[in-house]
Amino acid sequence: MKFNNIAGTFVIDASASFLNGAGLKPGEEDKTKVAVKTMKDGKYTIPYVSTQSWKRWLRNTAVEENEWKKSEIKGIDVNEKGNTNKVAGELDPIICPEDDIFGYMSAKSKETQNKEKEDAKRIGIPKVRAVIRKSPFVATVLKSIKKSRILTDDNAFVHIRNGSPVPYTTQFYNTCLEGLFCIECNRIGVFDNRGDRVELDDIKAYEYEQEGLIEVVDVEDESKGWKRYQLVNLEEQRKERISGILKSLSVLRGGAKQAAFGTDVAPKVIIMAPMQSANPIFNNLFECDDKNNLILKIDVLKEILSDYTDRITGKVYIGLRKGYVANEKEIYALKEIEQDMDLEFEIASPIEVVNKFNENEF
Repeated sequence: MKFNNIAGTFVIDASASFLNGAGLKPGEEDKTKVAVKTMKDGKYTIPYVSTQSWKRWLRNTAVEENEWKKSEIKGIDVNEKGNTNKVAGELDPIICPEDDIFGYMSAKSKETQNKEKEDAKRIGIPKVRAVIRKSPFVATVLKSIKKSRILTDDNAFVHIRNGSPVPYTTQFYNTCLEGLFCIECNRIGVFDNRGDRVELDDIKAYEYEQEGLIEVVDVEDESKGWKRYQLVNLEEQRKERISGILKSLSVLRGGAKQAAFGTDVAPKVIIMAPMQSANPIFNNLFECDDKNNLILKIDVLKEILSDYTDRITGKVYIGLRKGYVANEKEIYALKEIEQDMDLEFEIASPIEVVNKFNENEF
C-alpha cells in the first residue's frame, strides 16, 4: 500500500433518535424517565454516543457484511462469590479480523496463569504474559453538531387492566452526529510480542506458526520470546480487512431503542483520505446555520488539506447524500480547484466513495 493510515470523519442523521442511553439521571425524582447520554459544550448540553457503543455497531456490521468469525464476549474470571469479574472476546486476531482491527485486553488472574504455565514452558516461554492489543482503529465519540433545541421528552403511559395507567418518559433528540476515525493500517496483521505485554497470545502464536497462518518477521530476544509476527500473505489480508471495515462503515447499522425510533445510522456524509501520518485531521468540519441546516466548513477543509498535502498519498474522498448538506454546490466546486490545491477529489454518495476508495487506493 502507498499509505500507512486512513483519516476520516462522518455524519449520522439522528432525527428523532435515541441511540445511546444513560439510564436514570442522578438525583432524578421521576424513576420512570430514561435519558440519553449528554455532555456539556460551552453553555449547551448536547447528546453524544460513546465510542464504545458505535464501535460495537461497526463490529457487528462488519461481521455480518464480511462474514467474519465473530469474537464472542465471554467471562474469563470470577470473584470469590462466583460472579464474573473479567470478560474478553476471543483474543484471536488471526481468525477473528475484528480483534485485529479493534484490539483487546485480557489481564489474566493468578489462577489462570498457573494453569497456563505448563503450556508456556512447553513452547519455551518463561512466563505467562498479559495479552493487550491497542486498537489500530482510533475513534472519537459521536457528538451533536446542533447546539440548541435538540432534546425532547416523550411522555407516555402503559395502560393496565387492574389499575391506573403507569406513566413513563423517554428522552430523545433531533440532530446530526459527527465522529472522527483514523485507521493505523500498517499495524493491521502485525503483532508484537515484546516485554511483559503481548499482542498475540504466546500459545496461539506457537500453534498458528506451526499451522502456517503467521510468520516471524523479527526476533529481538529468542530466550524471552520477544518476537514480531505477521499474517501470511500480509498485503492481501490487510487489504481485505481494511476495505471490509470501510465498506461496513458506509452501511453502518445499530443503536439503542431501534424498535421505538428506527434510526438509519449509515453515514449521510463521509470524508476520508489515505495518509502517511496517523493524524485524525478532519475534525470540527461541520456546523449548523441559523436555520439549523448542516454546513461543511469549506475554508477549514481547504486549510487542513493545504497543511497536510505532503502527507496525503492519494485522493480526498467526499461522500454526500443529496440534499443533506446545505452548501452542497460549494463542495462539488472543489473539483474545479484540484490543480491549485495539488489534490484530486472524488465526490459521490457515501457508499460510492467508499467503493471507489477501495478500488483506487489499494
